Amino acid sequence: MSHPYVHARAVAASRQKPEDAAEVFERADVLVVVVADGAGGIRGGDAASRSLVAVVESAAKDPTFAADDVGAWLDLFRRRHAALVSKGAGETTGVVVVLGPQGLFGLSIGDSEAWIVTPSGIDNLTVGQQTRQRLGSGRVQLATFERPSLPGVLVIATDGLFKFASKEVIAGVVRADEIATAVDRLVELVRHPSGALADDVAVILVKRR
Repeated sequence: MSHPYVHARAVAASRQKPEDAAEVFERADVLVVVVADGAGGIRGGDAASRSLVAVVESAAKDPTFAADDVGAWLDLFRRRHAALVSKGAGETTGVVVVLGPQGLFGLSIGDSEAWIVTPSGIDNLTVGQQTRQRLGSGRVQLATFERPSLPGVLVIATDGLFKFASKEVIAGVVRADEIATAVDRLVELVRHPSGALADDVAVILVKRR
């Protein structure tokens, strides 16, 4: 039986060593989505983002991990934060969204974002982020969110998208195309005519079949 959600992913780098990461993990009828943006200009940013994705992958694939419990994910983020701080191993933003039969929930820190784009509007799931602190920065303040369903297309991306394209343009691309096409068009929105990018960008789109 096919998974109830379909997804598309695009990651593009503005430098030789990319600091953004994004992955999707399927687990029965649950989908776990993660994006992370390692802090530029700080040693270990790329390693920090990859390490967050790695611990999310490990949890998503562990049958004993309570993937449907936001508390379990909060604990995982806090432990990753403590490990980054203790090792001086860099800083990263992070957004995890878990989609299942009962709707979706997630948590975030930093300036990566998650939206639901519907035919008539944008629901910014991460609007509750009160600070731009990152995992590994010394203090951690995680924001959580929950919705009973996915009525449109889930857009999760690093600030390399949101800093350089307006929300109206982003939403227009998402509404106009199938997600496999739209995800690549979103990256092209923020590419200079020369082909270069001002910042790394990672984008994941998800919708129900």
